[in-house]
Amino acid sequence: MKMIALILALLIIHPGLSHAQDTTSISQSRKNNLISLLNYRFKGGYYSFEKEFIKQVTYPEMARNSCVVGIVLVSVVVDCDGTISDIRIKNPLGYGIDDMVSNFFVTTEKQWNHCTDDKYTKMEIPIQFRIKGTKTDEEAALLVCLAENPGFPCNDDEYYLKKAQRFLEKGRGLKAIGMLDILIKRNPYNTMYYEMKQKAIEM
Repeated sequence: MKMIALILALLIIHPGLSHAQDTTSISQSRKNNLISLLNYRFKGGYYSFEKEFIKQVTYPEMARNSCVVGIVLVSVVVDCDGTISDIRIKNPLGYGIDDMVSNFFVTTEKQWNHCTDDKYTKMEIPIQFRIKGTKTDEEAALLVCLAENPGFPCNDDEYYLKKAQRFLEKGRGLKAIGMLDILIKRNPYNTMYYEMKQKAIEM
């Protein structure tokens, strides 16, 4: 009973705690499902896939110098015969990142196991490009490409969120949209950003 009372008290004091835990559990569930799928489809499983990613994917210098941080969503179709029939980049970040990621998947062409059911052919893999010292969501991505800062600090998510909130308060919708677009690039799974953007559009 004491433990239940303590949990309820924490939720009353910190109402965002429950939402944060829900978001984390959803992210973990998504990653667990992808890991299971890659264990089945990729030769050597998820850890071999991750090893190949680390070996081949680097942070484009242009992106690093421009403080580009975010999550690329890679939609991939690997047919049951092991052939990659489609690669699409969702939430593109530009600055050479999208090409880097696409090329990586092309190189994995002959490293996929065969399957007997088409339900195992489609996957959407979130890949994060993150700069050390820049505070951003670290739970949403399955794979991470991490780089040193470019010699100066890059803005944290909180910087853009506060600016977006201020612009919304002042009725400056277009300015708010600019900040929110950056945040959506950084975490396309955060529904709050889309809700805020919709408010900005309606201004």
